[in-house]
Amino acid sequence: MSTNPESATWTSTKSSLSILAVSVALSLFTTAYENSVIPLFASVPTLKYLGYVVHTSTAFAIITPNLSSSRILLILSCLLLLAPHTSYWISVHAARFKDPIYSPLVTHALVLAPVVYFSVSLAMSVDPTLALIVLAANALQLRPLLMLVFSALSLDALNSVIFTALGCVCLAVYGGIRVDVGKHNTHSNARNTRSTVALSAIPLVLTVLLNLNPALRSPTLVNSIVTPYNSATYPLRILNSTQSKTGVVVVGEILPPADMSSTPLHSIRYLRASHSLLGGVWIGDSVATLDSFPPLTDQDGTPLGDSIYSAFVLQEAVRLVNSTPQGWKGECNNALIIGLGAGISANAFAQHGIATTIVEIDPAVYDAARQYFGLSDPGNNNVFLQDARGWVRSRRAMVEAEDPFAIKYDVVVHDCFSGGGVPEHLFSIEFWNDLKTILSPEGVVAVNFAGKLASDSSQAILVTLLRAFGQCRAFHDHVEPISMEHFHSNFVNIVFFCTPSPTPLTFRSAVEEDYLHSYLRRHILSSLDKREINHAQFGDSSIWSATMEEKFVLTDAHNTLNTWQEGEALDHWKLMREMVPDVVWETY
Repeated sequence: MSTNPESATWTSTKSSLSILAVSVALSLFTTAYENSVIPLFASVPTLKYLGYVVHTSTAFAIITPNLSSSRILLILSCLLLLAPHTSYWISVHAARFKDPIYSPLVTHALVLAPVVYFSVSLAMSVDPTLALIVLAANALQLRPLLMLVFSALSLDALNSVIFTALGCVCLAVYGGIRVDVGKHNTHSNARNTRSTVALSAIPLVLTVLLNLNPALRSPTLVNSIVTPYNSATYPLRILNSTQSKTGVVVVGEILPPADMSSTPLHSIRYLRASHSLLGGVWIGDSVATLDSFPPLTDQDGTPLGDSIYSAFVLQEAVRLVNSTPQGWKGECNNALIIGLGAGISANAFAQHGIATTIVEIDPAVYDAARQYFGLSDPGNNNVFLQDARGWVRSRRAMVEAEDPFAIKYDVVVHDCFSGGGVPEHLFSIEFWNDLKTILSPEGVVAVNFAGKLASDSSQAILVTLLRAFGQCRAFHDHVEPISMEHFHSNFVNIVFFCTPSPTPLTFRSAVEEDYLHSYLRRHILSSLDKREINHAQFGDSSIWSATMEEKFVLTDAHNTLNTWQEGEALDHWKLMREMVPDVVWETY
């Protein structure tokens, strides 16, 4: 019997569209899943084996027998409707083992892998040959594009909505298939309808029960109107939670507990982006100033104390350089901040009367610094919420065109460290050369970096800075003296001070006016001589050979900084977990 060509074409087209829909939906789920677990695992641990899990699950689906399409759809609907809860709670409990490799891997295996397996099985049940082609082309390739779309449209906060919507679609298609089967079998039509309704109700009832039970709802507050949120199990308060360009940006407070011995770290307000602390200050009874001077306050009048990180205060030593004309005269007119954080350095420059320009990629970080960390208004046309690479390039063009509005900066503070690493495009020789054109000839750049002292990334940053500026000095921010062994085995905040000036870089002694009534500033700025790190401590003498120097100079065409930082990013995740309790990371 001959087959109707039009019918065959329609069947083939329908199969192709069905498989394409499954592939796109799978990419959408993977993207939403990745975004949902990054706040708990950070980017590098999350992504390290995510691709392997997807490919392994796909392979298993291809080689194992397939269930019927209707059963697969019912299973998928359950998995997807439960995903807002499973992706959070499994991540929470896995992360408490504090292993940056196995913790996310367990979560991928229990949450992501089953969805991938049954999605691929669904595509294979439609047309195995066509499914292999489409899935191979789209399995992970759509994810980078979707990540850009999520970021541009601020869809990251809608991960749970995406999970639920995909689950409902699967449930609707399942119901359609069951009804269609019933139409072709009139004897069992009523029984089939009852069975469809009963089975469809299972995932919906589970979802409703989970959402109604407060103990099972995840304490994620992104873009919520119910802040401030007080944890029921810990002296923790969330003041604001916003999904933004760099991930979820949270302002929280660890409050004093009733039993002081139960909470070793307390009375702090912190700024968090994804799984990294961008800064913080002491609050409550921990606020103290020299001479009982009135402390800085936030927009609500809450007193704020010193920074919890001394690196931000160390950056202010850029004002103490006295080997340049600005230093001789005690003049510093224009400062540039690249990477705002909680605004500690920016605020200090403002208090010293220095006109300060801020370049910060994330609007939510700037808003948090203004509202919760006492950042004063930098003034009109002094805030640029964009990537620093393009901004610096455009300012270079203005300088070269002799634009009368072009500014040359006396000091620059460059602090872009977050999540265990730095953006490699802001550490290449080309970027530093662009920055040098908008720096005064005798200007000074302070560059913050956190890592292990003799690591490839630390060596590369020092070598590249020396190639660009000619001379640099490096200092650590530890409050107490540390051993050389600690330098090489633990994370250390390092601030590089660099200048294109031919005059050897020197610092004057700090005086009372430099401290801004701060105990921390007095301690850090008065002890610079005890903090210096010799260049030889970054590695053996071979790094200064011509061959090794070429290896470590970071260029746009040859930049392996992200690869070198992978191991340090895993260590940083563990460090963050040790610094503050798990509940701080679990509540956002």
